[in-house]
Amino acid sequence: MKKYFTFQSAPMTIVVALIVMSWLSFLSVVLFGEFSGRY
Repeated sequence: MKKYFTFQSAPMTIVVALIVMSWLSFLSVVLFGEFSGRY
């Protein structure tokens, strides 16, 4: 497991984490807007 946490793969891991976080926040905002708009 140590080869996945090298300094070369660290930036890619951070980028992927940021993309996932932004997608989660975007989807939560869209879903919240849909539910709040309906009720």
